[in-house]
Amino acid sequence: AESLALFADYGIPTVKCLAANSETEAAQAAKTLGYPVAVKTASPGLLHKTDADGVRLNIGDEAALRSAYGDLASRLGPLVLVSKMAEKGVEIMLGASVDPQFGPIVVIGAGGILVEMLASVTHELAPFDAATGRRALERLAPLRKILAGGRGRKPSDLDALSSLIAKFSAMAAGLADAIAEVDANPVIAGPTGAMAVDAIVVPRAAKEKT
Repeated sequence: AESLALFADYGIPTVKCLAANSETEAAQAAKTLGYPVAVKTASPGLLHKTDADGVRLNIGDEAALRSAYGDLASRLGPLVLVSKMAEKGVEIMLGASVDPQFGPIVVIGAGGILVEMLASVTHELAPFDAATGRRALERLAPLRKILAGGRGRKPSDLDALSSLIAKFSAMAAGLADAIAEVDANPVIAGPTGAMAVDAIVVPRAAKEKT
C-alpha cells in the first residue's frame, strides 16, 4: 500500500486499494471499493505474493471475500491489501535499480505470466520522456504485437502506457539516492489506459541490511 501511494505521488496511475487487518476490515474495504475486488497478502517481508499463493482475484461478493481472507490470514498473517479489480489488458513489468556507474536504470518487459513466456526486456537510463518509453516498447517485438490487439482484443492505449513508463522513470531518478530497487508488476495496459496494480519499493538501507 505504501509503495502504491508513493507511485501515486509521482503521478503514476494506480489501482484503488485499502489495507485491512481483520476479516471485518477486509469486508468493509471491499464494500467501500465495490466488487469485484482482489485480496493480496501484505505480510511484512513477503515481497513476492504470487510465489506464496497469496493472491485471490475476481472476488465477487462478501461470502467469497471472507473465505479468501480466512485462507490468506491462516497461512500468511492477518494483514492484507484489498484492491479494486483493474480492467482487462496486457500485463507489463517495470523495474528500476541504481547502477554504480550509470545511475538509475529502468527495465521494461512483459509482466505476469508473460515474463517466462516471452523472456523479452529492454533497458533505459532514467529519467526519460514518453516518446522514449514508446520507442522502448517498440523494441519488444513479441510484446508489441500483443499490445496491438487482434483476434477480438482491442489494442492497448500505448500513449497512456508510455506516459506511465516515463513517470516511473522520473520516480526512479528522483529517488536514486534512497532506493535499492523498485518493481511494478504488473502494470495493466488496457484499451482505456494503464495503471500499476502491484508495487514494491526496497529502500537502500533495507537492502544493505540483507
